[in-house]
Amino acid sequence: MRDDFTVNCIPGSPCDPNLVVRVSDLVNFQPAAPSQTMEPRGWSVAGLPANFIASASEHSRTGALLGYPAEVHFTPVGYRWSYGDGAEASTNSGGATWAALGLPEFSDTATSHAFASPGSYAVVVAVVYSAEYRFAGLAWRPVQGTLSTSASPLGVIVGNAQTVLVNRECTTNPAGPGC
Repeated sequence: MRDDFTVNCIPGSPCDPNLVVRVSDLVNFQPAAPSQTMEPRGWSVAGLPANFIASASEHSRTGALLGYPAEVHFTPVGYRWSYGDGAEASTNSGGATWAALGLPEFSDTATSHAFASPGSYAVVVAVVYSAEYRFAGLAWRPVQGTLSTSASPLGVIVGNAQTVLVNRECTTNPAGPGC
């Protein structure tokens, strides 16, 4: 025979089914910073698309949440690009290389950008993460809101390119101008 007993849960504690955790509560948790690269590597031609690629993945961190040991899981849900020339874009993925996309070099992609003028630019991507948390291995619960973390700026040198007419094809005269 069992005695009847009642478990009282303190509001705001891990056992509270009505506990709401917001992004602002994650002060002890930082998602991993993304990495970024580009094609061609570090340079581009004015007027032609440069392809930018960011890498971020799902991951978890442990620490104190609202004073209790917890685990927080981060999932990338979006990417915000700032191309350094005033242009910005938002994408759902971090992009892929031209080869992985089956595209020739200087093709438009969801994450590409064509700089209008020659110069030096700093491109920054911020990954937007959703989060969920759990206490003591219990079920995962959503965190209200999203948070973002930026990659280190990626320097891009943009120059002009000009075509030239030649007297013969390069296969005929490999030492000719432009060959």
